[in-house]
Parts: sequence; structure tokens; C-alpha cells
Amino acid sequence: MFSKHLLKDWHLLSPAGRVLVINGFTFNLGFYMLLPYLADHLQHNLGISGWYVGVIIGLRVLSQQGMFLVGGTLGDRLGYKRLILLGCAVRIIGFTLLGIGQTVPVLILGAFCSGFAGALFTPSSQAYLASEYPEQKARDKVFALQNVTSGAGMLLGPLVGLSLLYFDFALVGVISAALFTVLLVIQWRYLPELASQRNTTHAHSKFWQQWGQMLTHKAFMQFVLCSSVYHLLFHQLYIAVPHEIRAITQDVSIITWVFATSSILGVLMQMPVSRFVESYLGTARGIGLGMAMMGSSYLWLNLSFSSLPALPFILCAVFFSLGSMLVFPLLGAYVPKFCSPKELGSHYGLYSCVGGVYAFIGNITTGWLLSSTSIHHGWVWSGLASFGILSGALLFLQVNQHIKRQNVSLIR
Repeated sequence: MFSKHLLKDWHLLSPAGRVLVINGFTFNLGFYMLLPYLADHLQHNLGISGWYVGVIIGLRVLSQQGMFLVGGTLGDRLGYKRLILLGCAVRIIGFTLLGIGQTVPVLILGAFCSGFAGALFTPSSQAYLASEYPEQKARDKVFALQNVTSGAGMLLGPLVGLSLLYFDFALVGVISAALFTVLLVIQWRYLPELASQRNTTHAHSKFWQQWGQMLTHKAFMQFVLCSSVYHLLFHQLYIAVPHEIRAITQDVSIITWVFATSSILGVLMQMPVSRFVESYLGTARGIGLGMAMMGSSYLWLNLSFSSLPALPFILCAVFFSLGSMLVFPLLGAYVPKFCSPKELGSHYGLYSCVGGVYAFIGNITTGWLLSSTSIHHGWVWSGLASFGILSGALLFLQVNQHIKRQNVSLIR
């Protein structure tokens, strides 16, 4: 049944849509082959101090999340295909340098290039996909399908990377770069230039005027500020959950089970969940319920089972994944409601940039709270649940009102 529906949805995609959906798999496959093992390689194989490791890893995140707006704006002006290709080329350089680099300056350059590459191709890839499917239901479905392929890449990437580590970390970097080389060739050959961006006159307003208009667009900024809680909650899987697993169980293998559970559910259940949203919930309730489930999933960490110490973490991963499957494709597909097709890249860039700020602040805050001996961890999980429920309620109200206004205008 799963494969039947997946093939049906695949056949509905346009040629460009198929290339972009494959992108999601290959991007994550190459990314998760290398990044989960980078910090350990820097510290134990190269003997780099913890401070420099933090700088290198932090620079990669900052150069991606902080530059999303720049990458999206360039996509609107230069063309989404060009920015996707440029992003792949820059990531090839970045991953090669991270794989073979032996000195801190080379590794810093590699970290910057690998992060900046994501800022170049991610907003343009999202904007191209949204432009290819202007009708909301089709857009929801194709974003969900891309989430399936992305989850598959996230699942297989660490396994492939781990197998290559038995030979050498440099091989991991080179193979990851080779994947992006293949992807660069495929997109150059088979991804057409977006029709609306052919033969443009480049009569764009100055970029700072466009950014100012976005920042003063009340409805869009309300949506961005509420939906970015998704990134705050999502990144706790990398910070708060592993910290708690080490503190409670001292069994780091549970971390692998958490990520495996999340990835497998995403691959198997994303399309059925999306069809359930389309048939029974609708966009507003799907977003609200999904965000609330993501936040509330952390409440499972208040429980403990002496005979099954991994159970609270697995339950957290299950409910978190179900919430993410409800909300993530809908959020990405809803951004075009706030702008013209020619400004999609900038809007996706700002959306991702604010999400990065939320993730950065959330990581620092939860890391400090969990390391404090005077604060009970239950307050952290309650705080994350509150953020999820509040943002879900606000998003439900905003999207529901927006849909009602659209329906009224159609009747008139």
C-alpha cells in the first residue's frame, strides 16, 4: 500500500519536481554521511582542541543559517537553478576540504563553504518547488514527498558514513563531495530554468527595500515568528535528548535508536499522514496539532522505566516524528501565501534564517538549563511543551482566519 501510493505520487510530479525531490535525498545522504562524525574526527583523529572544534562546527551552522536570506535574495535575482548549481559547487569544495584538511585554517574554510552552500541552494530549491506547484493541495503533497526522500537520506547517510570510517575519514569527505558532483551534473542537465525566470529584465527593487518590506509585512512576520518554533523544537533532538540520555542511562546507543525511530517513521508514514491531513484535518488544524504534538512529546522524558530505560526516549521520538510529519510540509508549502512568485527565494530565506536564530538561542538556553544542578529537568520539558502548544495555537488561529478570508473573497 505504501509503495503503491508513493509511486502514484511520484508519477504526478513534473520532470523538474522529480529532480528537486531527488535533491532532498541526495543532499541529506551526503550531509549526514559526514557531519555526524566531524567533531569526533577533529578532536580524536586530528587532535584539535575542543574550543577550535566548537568554532569550526559553529561556523558551519552560522554560515548556513545566517546567510539564508542572502541566498534566497540572490535566487530571486539570478535564478533559482543558478543558485542551486552554485550551492552544489561550493559544497563540493567545502566537503572536500573537511575530509582532507589537516590544519585549522583549511578546516575553517571548509566549514564556511559547506555551510554557505546550504544557504545558496536550500531557499532556491524550496522556492523553485513552490513555483512549480502553485496550487496549494499539490504543493502540500510534493513538499511531503520531498520530506520522505529527505528522511531516507537522513537515515542512510550515517550508516554509509560509518561504513566508510573503517577506511578513512578523508574517504567520507571525498565520497560526500562526489555525491554533490553527481547531483550538480544531474541538475545542470535535467533541471530546466524556471519559466518565470527566463529572460528577466532584473528590474528588482534594492535588496534592502525588499528586506524592509518583508520585515514590515505583519502577517508574514507573525507566521515566521510562530512557525520558527519548529526549528527550536527540532534541534533539541541533537542537544537536549542526547544530553538527557547520557545523564539518565549512560547508554549512548539509545541516541542511535532515537534517530533511527524518527527517520524510519518519517519515511514510512509521511505520505499517509499527509493524506490524513488533506482528507480530515485541513491545513490550519494540521499545523496547530502538529506543533503541539512536537512540543508535548518532550513531556515523555519526565517518565522513567527501570526495566526499559530507553522507552521514554523512544516514545518522545515517536510522538515528535508524528507531529513533525503533520506540520513540516504544511509550513514550507504555506510560505508562498505571503508573497509574489518573484519573491519566493527571499521569503524562504528569511523564514529559514529566523528559524536558525531560534535554534541557536534554544540550543544555548537548553544546554545551560540542563547542565545546571539547581534546575529540575522537568521544567525544561514543560517549557518546550508550552512553546509548542502556544505556537501551534497561534498558527492555527492565523492560518484558519487567512483561509476564511480567502473563502469569503472567492464567494464574492
